[in-house]
Amino acid sequence: MRCFISIELPENIKSQIFHAFEKLKNSKLCQGNFTKKNNLHLTLKFFRNISQEKLEQIKKTLKEIDFPQFPVETGKIGFFPNEKYIKILWIELIASDFEFLKKQIDEKLKKLNLNGDEKSFISHITLVRINSIKDKKEFFKKIIKIAPKKKFFISNQFSLVKSILKRDGPEYKILENFQMRMRN
Repeated sequence: MRCFISIELPENIKSQIFHAFEKLKNSKLCQGNFTKKNNLHLTLKFFRNISQEKLEQIKKTLKEIDFPQFPVETGKIGFFPNEKYIKILWIELIASDFEFLKKQIDEKLKKLNLNGDEKSFISHITLVRINSIKDKKEFFKKIIKIAPKKKFFISNQFSLVKSILKRDGPEYKILENFQMRMRN
């Protein structure tokens, strides 16, 4: 099974981001797969093929993680691989603690010999997987115009999520949430 470890966003943040980029979708300036509102999240670690046995070991291991809650803010809009050749449009999530949490998760999961996605970590939420852009100049103007204002929230848990591939896009099901402790 495909699954990932994520930071889920509060409903108000998801709504703000989704509705801003719904304007881009409605503008028809680009074609692609827009992320569904309920699928907006930050991926910390992705696993392609996990057995049920490994999944149970992952859950047990993640319960061992003791990490404090931390503040997060939404940031700038970005593009993968770059602005000249856009395949993915994303929005940044800013928190220095993401790196520390990811490192702790990686360290704990090492003992399970899992081959997770080992790409360098860039803290982002995927908004659109772009197939084509009609007018790049107008596309960038629209992005600037609709970019959501910075929002702040407290990250108080991380989640283990199952990804089910379907024709109309992936469906995500939270398997378990792992609470973070209050800061002293």
